[in-house]
Amino acid sequence: VEDPGHVEILSMLADLNATDNTFFVIYPEDEDIDWSISVHTRPGAFGGYEIEHRDPATGEQATTVEADHATIATHVLDWLSHR
Repeated sequence: VEDPGHVEILSMLADLNATDNTFFVIYPEDEDIDWSISVHTRPGAFGGYEIEHRDPATGEQATTVEADHATIATHVLDWLSHR
């Protein structure tokens, strides 16, 4: 999805499952830029999702755990807006 918005991220989250579609990654279209953000399903009793941010240019690398789709979409969009 080129330039995903809130609705597209919510749709990608809704499509995730624990068997065959466990994550998605958003990265820049420009191959010379090397950041990414990914959302993974979390196995186990607690479930939810793990959001991983990576930006070598700034040294940023962090992982966040969240369950609410709207909060995840907002978090991802906020992070992307700083790129």
